[in-house]
Amino acid sequence: MLSEQERMNNAMKEMLFYEESMAKKYLELTREITDPKLQQMLKGMEMAARNNYGTLSQKMSSLGIV
Repeated sequence: MLSEQERMNNAMKEMLFYEESMAKKYLELTREITDPKLQQMLKGMEMAARNNYGTLSQKMSSLGIV
């Protein structure tokens, strides 16, 4: 059975993986779509995912999660 700390570590790692995956997906879609408004929207979503990734990375670092 996992401790509360281990569950927290795993959850944060999953969130980090999710944000990275979403940023990559938004970037792929931006390259495939030709509509400038949709491209701009997807670029914003990619940036938000990358910002979330950075925030999670900092928090994990401060908590000693590798």
